[in-house]
Amino acid sequence: MYSLRQPTKKQIKLAKSLDIITKDKSFRVLSAEITDKIELNSFECIKQMHLEPGLEVKYVGNRVDLPRDLTISSIGKNGFIYFKGTSKYCRPWDIKIKK
Repeated sequence: MYSLRQPTKKQIKLAKSLDIITKDKSFRVLSAEITDKIELNSFECIKQMHLEPGLEVKYVGNRVDLPRDLTISSIGKNGFIYFKGTSKYCRPWDIKIKK
């Protein structure tokens, strides 16, 4: 008899931190809900911060491979922020608008 793959403890912890109900959900269903929630959160953050191409920002996240001073090139359909002069990208909560 086969059963659906169960979510991992790490996945459940992340889902709960995003206020997603985890009860009786498979690994794949929870993965999809987590992805959707993060994407929705990204677009809400983009809207609140008034992010747009050409805006100069500072990267404040944990990655060491991303320059600190950046200019937004585009905003992806997936909620990622892309930058001029690099193929790197991040979520909007990892940047601050330069003043």
